[in-house]
Amino acid sequence: MGFDRGKMGIPVGTSHFAEIRRENNYYVDKSGLIQELMCAKSTKITLIIRPRRFGKTLAMSMMSEFFDIRKDSEALFQGLEIAEKESLCRAWMNQWPTVFLSFKSVDGLDFASAYEQMNN
Repeated sequence: MGFDRGKMGIPVGTSHFAEIRRENNYYVDKSGLIQELMCAKSTKITLIIRPRRFGKTLAMSMMSEFFDIRKDSEALFQGLEIAEKESLCRAWMNQWPTVFLSFKSVDGLDFASAYEQMNN
């Protein structure tokens, strides 16, 4: 997957890592987060919290592409920081069953309406 920086687009409104990379859009490389998570000692649970519109869904989409055993993501990560960590990529990339769940579109003014949207 070759990226032509002269013809890169701006991914307005998308938070799907694979789509951004495949369509040759600008992407601020945050793949180093994967190594940080994998090298954290004695962590049972990782909770990623940030204010709205700070890229949580995009980061989770990136991690899903990296770990998901059903995918072949090597080309998506070509040229990114994590691709330089060859041993980590061999051990972890596309080696694990992955569940990606986003509540991005769940909205509501109260618990009942948010719960109803989540069920939909």
